[in-house]
Amino acid sequence: MQKDGFKPEMFHVAAGVAEHGTLVLDATGRIYRCGEAGERMLGASQDELVGRRISDFISGLHIGGSSPSYAARYLVYLCGDGEWRKFEAVDAGGRRFPIELNLSRTMTEGKEIFLLNVRRPGKADDA
Repeated sequence: MQKDGFKPEMFHVAAGVAEHGTLVLDATGRIYRCGEAGERMLGASQDELVGRRISDFISGLHIGGSSPSYAARYLVYLCGDGEWRKFEAVDAGGRRFPIELNLSRTMTEGKEIFLLNVRRPGKADDA
């Protein structure tokens, strides 16, 4: 286990279901960590993704607003119902694709973080 409590194996592609993964966001909507599935979906390495706003990759996910507190409140709002939402994403190469996401929040080492679960619909049989 890594120092911050995240295990690399939490990011994976399961056989027989659509490609999916989890990206860890900070309270301002910046990517804090991602795994191989997130790297593949977004077409960039973790080093290239960390620190970037998730809204750079997911159209219609307007995180940033006028202040960091707005971003945090919007992320909390998106966590509210736990439903999967449909968006359009764009990878680092400019290719657009449909993506579904849901969001949850947690605390680690005294910091609020958000777990952005993403999946590509239609890539494999749905469970």
